[in-house]
Amino acid sequence: MNDALKTEIAAINARWDEAFNRGDAAAVAALYDAESAVLPAGGDAALGLPAIQALFAGAIAGGVHDHRIEMHAVAGDGGYATQRGRWSARAKGADGAVQTFSGHITVVYRRQPDGSLRALTHIWN
Repeated sequence: MNDALKTEIAAINARWDEAFNRGDAAAVAALYDAESAVLPAGGDAALGLPAIQALFAGAIAGGVHDHRIEMHAVAGDGGYATQRGRWSARAKGADGAVQTFSGHITVVYRRQPDGSLRALTHIWN
């Protein structure tokens, strides 16, 4: 695994979790490419930054919190990178008790003109 790429994506994950957990859907959406798509398990695709911000704002408003991304593997070249891992978060279940939810995550990143990586495709189950 490329150590520099691993470090870069770990920093993106930390910024993602921090922004989500403080309730800042705009800051989460800012980590995505202008042509990005978020494909949640069992849900409709969120295409583009306004839809992505609305998707995460809805999750935050619905009580999802304590989100964590755990990176398992990264790969990439100068233009694109991928990440596989697991995610977890907490929310109240139908019975009102706080439950932990988790699943797999795959993210494809595209290198931006400023040199940063932003998520182009984000899929979870």
